[in-house]
Amino acid sequence: MEIGHPGLVAKLVARIKQDGPLSFADFMEAALYDPEFGYYMTPGPRIGREGDYYTSLDVHPIFAELIGRQVAQAAEILSSDNDFTIVEMGAGKGLLARHLLDSYWRANPAFLSRIRYILVERSPSMIRAQQEHLRPLLGKGVSISWAPDLSAFPAGSAHGVFLSNELVDAFPVHRVVMRSLGLREIFVGWDGDRFLEIEAPPFSSALQNYFERIGVVLEVGQRAEVNLRALEWMRQAGTALRRGLVLTIDYGHSAADLYATTRKAGTLLCYHRHHVSDSPYVRVGQQDMTAHVDFTSLALAGRDTGLEVTGFTNQLHFLMGLGIESAFADIDPESPESVAMRNLLKPDGMGATYKVLVQHKGMPAPRLDGLQSRPFFLDALQHPMEAAAR
Repeated sequence: MEIGHPGLVAKLVARIKQDGPLSFADFMEAALYDPEFGYYMTPGPRIGREGDYYTSLDVHPIFAELIGRQVAQAAEILSSDNDFTIVEMGAGKGLLARHLLDSYWRANPAFLSRIRYILVERSPSMIRAQQEHLRPLLGKGVSISWAPDLSAFPAGSAHGVFLSNELVDAFPVHRVVMRSLGLREIFVGWDGDRFLEIEAPPFSSALQNYFERIGVVLEVGQRAEVNLRALEWMRQAGTALRRGLVLTIDYGHSAADLYATTRKAGTLLCYHRHHVSDSPYVRVGQQDMTAHVDFTSLALAGRDTGLEVTGFTNQLHFLMGLGIESAFADIDPESPESVAMRNLLKPDGMGATYKVLVQHKGMPAPRLDGLQSRPFFLDALQHPMEAAAR
């Protein structure tokens, strides 16, 4: 099987020969985001039927329309007449922005006139795809712009909603394993023919501190991923937001579930042409890599910047609370459209795997339609947070 893009492999091998083994986070960063050869940085289909994996946005536009309904409700709670900023981080092909803004164009033009929609995106190929999908709205005078990262937003400058869908799972992760002598980090070396794993003491105390804060002790032999980049990202978003919400949708779990012994091998997976594997050292730069999200740590990182948990639920309950059932009323239950919408809700699929974390800042905890069923999930998230705070 091919190791990966020849140019990227050569760059990685040269780094290893010069500097020694790479942390897995550095290896994954290069595989996904190397400016020349990274998976997300080069042209080509990535998402959808023609790519390597699906998102909820590829399943049916109702997903974006209902998120739009939740954002509009939040805007009404915050203020009914001021300008409102929507910051979408990691917008993929731009389908969320397209369908959400289209729904406002049809049904809520007064709100659309107040919106500044900003897409935060680092990939040139993704920006081109987003611009293509959003060109009709740009032609109608809708305020849409792009920023390369969250540093474009000074502290306390944003009033509105920061949202992301399947972004955090694509941040590079450190990989660790617990041994009898303590926590070890997994680094990536090169033996002359292939990449291989090397265990060594962690690069930083940040990895040990991560588990201490969430009150998790791995069993001997247990492997796991640690997403330090996600914590930095959440703190950046929380710092930039003056008043409003952060809405994060991704597949993942509370820390207690994510690091349970039932996931003793960790959650890192690779996707290539809709086939899944756990082999990150082949097709390097030519396949997606992801790891499930630790929502407890995201909530704690947000709290460091004044973000409070509004609610935590799954996609099924979130979309039900926003009224997806009414969308089924006028369509044939056996139609492809009905089947597609049901896929968003499957309790053994997208409906339960994908979670929704909502945080607020600069305002009392709002009552949001998408969080009507929040108590069970809020308790599941807050219990380890409160233990860590004591």
